[in-house]
Amino acid sequence: MYTIFNIWGLFFEDQIFYRNINRVKMNRNMKIKFVALAFSVLAFINVQAQTVQDGLALIHTERFNEAGGLFKKLAQATPSGDNQYYLGYYYLKINQLDSAQQAFEKGVQLDEKSYLNQVGLGTVALGKGDRAKAKELFDNAEKKGKKNAEVLYRLGEAYTLFEKNSDPAEAIRLLDEAVKRDKNLADAYIAKGDALMLRNEGGAAVTAYEYALTAKPNYAVAHNRVGEIYLRGKNYNLALENYKKAIESDPNFAPAYKDLAELYYLAQKYKQAAENFDLFMQKSGSTDPRLTLRGAQFAFVADDYAKSLSLLESIKGKIDDPILKRMYGWSYFKTNEADKAIESLNDFIKVAPEKVIGDDYKYLGRSYNLKATADGKPYDSTGVVYIMKGADLDTNKAEAANTYKEVAALVYGAKDYDQAITAYAKGIALDSSAKSIINDYYYLGLSYFQKASKMIAQGADSAQVAQMKRSLNIKADSVFAIVNVKSPEWPYAYYWRGVSLYNAYDRQENIDKGISAPYYAKFAELAEKDTTDQAKYKGFLKVVYNYLGFYNMTTVKDDAKAKEYWNKLLAIDPENVNAKEALGLAQPAAQPAATAGKAAAPKKK
Repeated sequence: MYTIFNIWGLFFEDQIFYRNINRVKMNRNMKIKFVALAFSVLAFINVQAQTVQDGLALIHTERFNEAGGLFKKLAQATPSGDNQYYLGYYYLKINQLDSAQQAFEKGVQLDEKSYLNQVGLGTVALGKGDRAKAKELFDNAEKKGKKNAEVLYRLGEAYTLFEKNSDPAEAIRLLDEAVKRDKNLADAYIAKGDALMLRNEGGAAVTAYEYALTAKPNYAVAHNRVGEIYLRGKNYNLALENYKKAIESDPNFAPAYKDLAELYYLAQKYKQAAENFDLFMQKSGSTDPRLTLRGAQFAFVADDYAKSLSLLESIKGKIDDPILKRMYGWSYFKTNEADKAIESLNDFIKVAPEKVIGDDYKYLGRSYNLKATADGKPYDSTGVVYIMKGADLDTNKAEAANTYKEVAALVYGAKDYDQAITAYAKGIALDSSAKSIINDYYYLGLSYFQKASKMIAQGADSAQVAQMKRSLNIKADSVFAIVNVKSPEWPYAYYWRGVSLYNAYDRQENIDKGISAPYYAKFAELAEKDTTDQAKYKGFLKVVYNYLGFYNMTTVKDDAKAKEYWNKLLAIDPENVNAKEALGLAQPAAQPAATAGKAAAPKKK
């Protein structure tokens, strides 16, 4: 039973209990506030630790996303004219002129004597093509900030940022004034080099960049700029050397990897090009869809078509550039998706006819042919037309020649000799020094011969057709003669000269005059000398020995020579009736008296 004292004691204990609870709550709240304050201080310290120079370094390395984040934090944490200028400068570098203008205007509001922001506003005006307004702002900034090296440097640099509205002479004047006031201002020398390059003064530009290296040894930006000059001058070894120097100076200097990618592309080292561009994208952290598109192009030439398509998909809807359709079309062809390739390339050609190049028609044509072969056809006639059109548009003669020959081989295999003649002739005319030239002439000759062989002289037009056949065979002979000159020890062209001429003339006339004889004899001589694989000549030698045996027996009247050829023929064709008859080993077939004793002339091949 509780007494009043007991109740009071319980009350007192409860008060102590609740007071302790409140104390705990107060302590906890104070700790939370303290932690929040600590984080705020740390965040402030972190922002302050990251300086404008850190942000500019990020811009130099094209890590624009990081640079933008830093300059925004600086502008928020410490509102000032200078911080607003560098935020605006960031926007300038990513070509967001309206955002840049807003930042510079705010900078002027914070500090009306901020001449850098006046330079910034002038730079925006210059970028928008308002040279008069830009000059007014620049003149005022120079007048009031002429003792400030940074102001003079930024004025000079502004005249180099927009090529269409640049003024290299004014840029150089201002930059020279800047380095008079601060000889260690390395970026002023960089800007001067850029101005000199706008005037195509590569040597003087290299000197300016070397001054930057004096002011700031191992400066990756300077090494890379020198590399760019050598790349532009097609001195690829020195370009490579300087890009490597830039990377040695700063392994995270992203632009060097991008430029290396372009260098390796020019050297047709496509896998190395793609690898270096991937490194650029990783180190820059870029999410720019245009750069991703360039990455897709590098992946394509490196034969990584799946990656190319993956990159294209990643920027779908983020960029309005018809080149996307081209790259889809090319990549779909390479991954055997003919219908998608045809659709993409037809769309591209329709929406951007001014951007179409020969390769677009080539890939479109090949896509039609790919679809045709899937249906069991050798090619699609529309596909051939497009490939030929692509070759016609190609400005690279060697590439165009190869494309014509690609078509020629395709249609020759399908026995379309008319198109084969046209395609081979175009290819040879464009690149007569190609390694394949002997083979090209050889198949051109065969195309003429095969076209003639397909023609049948009969009916009312037989005389005209016979004359066309003769003309085509003589043309074939003239082409094979070129092969003889270019490769005198190669036997086959001699054989086809003999056959073409045999078909070009009356059979008896050819035998009587021995028109084909020297070419067949030369083929036999060269084929007999080749002991590596006689079997490959067997079919040809049957025709040749038959002709030469008959020719020597009936025209030359050299029985010993004729017998030699008849025996050679029997050695490779033991049942040959003509040889047996000529050698008296078989009963001759009944023949008219006028031709008795004569072996039959060889059949046309």
